[in-house]
Amino acid sequence: MEQIQQHPVKTSPTFADWIFIALVISAVYVVALLGHDAYKEGMKTEITKKNGEEFAAWMTEAGANRFNADFQHAACAGGKPPVAAKAETPAAPAPAADDADKPVAEAPAAPAAETAAAAAAAAAPAPGTWGACLNYLMTQTAFKDMVNPFFDEPPQFIAACVPTDTSMTGMLVVEKMVPTPPGSAVPMVNSQLVDTDPIDQKLQLRVSVCDKGSYAIKIAEFEF
Repeated sequence: MEQIQQHPVKTSPTFADWIFIALVISAVYVVALLGHDAYKEGMKTEITKKNGEEFAAWMTEAGANRFNADFQHAACAGGKPPVAAKAETPAAPAPAADDADKPVAEAPAAPAAETAAAAAAAAAPAPGTWGACLNYLMTQTAFKDMVNPFFDEPPQFIAACVPTDTSMTGMLVVEKMVPTPPGSAVPMVNSQLVDTDPIDQKLQLRVSVCDKGSYAIKIAEFEF
């Protein structure tokens, strides 16, 4: 009876097996890396939404109290119309009668420090405006520590989120909502709340944020 000779089976991975294993490991690594990046981007969007929610919550609470006499944030208080600061320039003394024929000397130039101070005062937003209130919020309150997670810097307040402009990610948008006359096709007209807008009266506002694609995410509408 003839015996069938069996050849030993090779169990160690071949070169092709090692290539396949390397491809599988690489694919798993790439998927994990993409998932991690997506998670980080998602967290940045969540932090941006939280920034908007905290800002809207403060504004909503302030809107209910800022017309009270004991409101502690004077820069954002209501009831007082904006007062533009006036720069006073001292008048030059009139020449004496005896000095009429003498050559007029040029007035001395103002010191540079005074000129810079006057320019800064002129550029500062007037009390009673949104610019003064926003400057106070971003420098004198807890909002001074607010960070745009996409750029690790304080968030900016812009007119609108533009999806084609990725530099707007993480920004905040504050819009004023003005009712139109009865019978109009559009009940509200929205526009950016700019620095020069007075805040002495009640305002209907909307806060939005720009996500990682610079698309607007509406946070809240409230009375301020």
